[in-house]
Amino acid sequence: MMQRLWLRSALTGLLTVGLVAPPAELHGQTASTILQTPGEASGLARHTGHHEMMAYLTELGSQAPDMVLGSYGTTVEGRALPWLLFSRPRVTSPAEAHASGKPVILLGANVHGFNHVVREALLVMARELGTPGTELNGLLDDLIILMVPSKNPDGLEAGIRFNARGADLNRDYMALLEPESQALVGGILNRWAPHLTVDGHDGGDVQYGGAYPYHILIQGPGLAGADPALTELVDEAILPWVFGGLEDAGLRGFYWSRGNQDAWILGGSAPRMGRNYGGLSGKVTLLFEVNGWTGFRDGVPVAQEALRQVLIWAAQHDQALVRTVQTSRSQTATWPPVESFTRIPVQEQMEEGTLHPTWLLPDPEREGELLTITDGEFLHRAVGTAFRARPWGWAIPAEAEALVDLLDRHGIAVEKLVQPAQVDAVAYEIGATVWESGANLVRLAPRIQVAREVHVQQALPAGTWIVRSAQPLGRVAAHLLEVETVDSATWWGFLTSFLPFSSAGRDEGGVGIRGVFPILKLLDPHPLALEAHPGG
Repeated sequence: MMQRLWLRSALTGLLTVGLVAPPAELHGQTASTILQTPGEASGLARHTGHHEMMAYLTELGSQAPDMVLGSYGTTVEGRALPWLLFSRPRVTSPAEAHASGKPVILLGANVHGFNHVVREALLVMARELGTPGTELNGLLDDLIILMVPSKNPDGLEAGIRFNARGADLNRDYMALLEPESQALVGGILNRWAPHLTVDGHDGGDVQYGGAYPYHILIQGPGLAGADPALTELVDEAILPWVFGGLEDAGLRGFYWSRGNQDAWILGGSAPRMGRNYGGLSGKVTLLFEVNGWTGFRDGVPVAQEALRQVLIWAAQHDQALVRTVQTSRSQTATWPPVESFTRIPVQEQMEEGTLHPTWLLPDPEREGELLTITDGEFLHRAVGTAFRARPWGWAIPAEAEALVDLLDRHGIAVEKLVQPAQVDAVAYEIGATVWESGANLVRLAPRIQVAREVHVQQALPAGTWIVRSAQPLGRVAAHLLEVETVDSATWWGFLTSFLPFSSAGRDEGGVGIRGVFPILKLLDPHPLALEAHPGG
């Protein structure tokens, strides 16, 4: 039988992050009596490799009565993408998980291949979650915990940020162009529909010049299109709890991502990133960034303690978490619209909100000392600055099969018109259009502005695709189908062949586009003869 995890003992006495002793030093046992990750066995001198991880998880699964091990897909290079499910009594399907009434918690890491810290922490914590009598295993009385410790095994093995095709998987949540992203979003995120997710990263302070003295930075959904109730739960309940628990362990946590003596601003709002996609798709999502200055050996216990605090909060507030998320999803799937989802933000910016914390910065004039900033701007709330009306549904040309396939990959419900119909609709006349640098393997993307809305009576032929906004993923559908949003399906190239290109009216920076956007908006319900699309 596996022995009790040494996590809590290892963290005891950490006034600042110190070296983590191997289990034998902590408990007077030989390492062979404890199932360890290869990273642990090295004294955290290195991370666990992919094949080593798979062997470890297989052995753990053979010993842990409350754990199920599976795979949700394969990578470009054919490596397995493992998932672990911890529950008591055991469940094996999303329907069983949600019928239990417990919140489903998803813990994930390693979407960037060179991010090892939270991945290793999850592998270590998997042992305690699977071992009866431990603190974390006891949380299974109140939680169902799903774990995807390695979202990018190809990048891990190559030691790079990207997958084997050179794509940043943390910029692919909307376009779903990569097999790893398709498997994660379709097979885990929107299939299991967790109430709360953690997306674990490390070293993210590099691009912002360092995050000392914070050991970890955390942020919830940061886009205006998500239900504000989800972001408020993170800001007002979860993060104060987590930061307090970290402080009790001698660690410092704060909000992702950067600041100076004048202002602290949270991270970007594009839903192509995991934490924002999670919020848009109706999940309480936390981005973890264990800061690079801690190093791997000292960063692993930081991640363990932060993850532990999240799980303890969720277990102690399980029904409040379920109620908040279920209410949000129900309101998204309601027609007529409720107040939280009457408009679709197509432009937004970060502004000050209800939070006014102080923060710490290294003193530029006194080495080793810190400045406490008490009166700087704290820009934490994503606020819409331009909106479009939420429609009852969108009408998509029958030939736009690539777009429908994308909606299918997300799990967005699509229906097909089986009889021609006359509808009252809103069409967008296209105005200024500029081609700009794309993302990942998309080289150019059209940034389209709407000149005006036109109310039309339109004949829709049989075969037209209809997407209703009143569905659990209605906010994701809205962001994909509205042409002006930052990560629309149009921007990602799924409608390029349907745009009305012209040589006249050329806009600076790209080929001119004039005419009417091919997707129509049906503002009100219509009595249409529809059948469900099999892939939706």
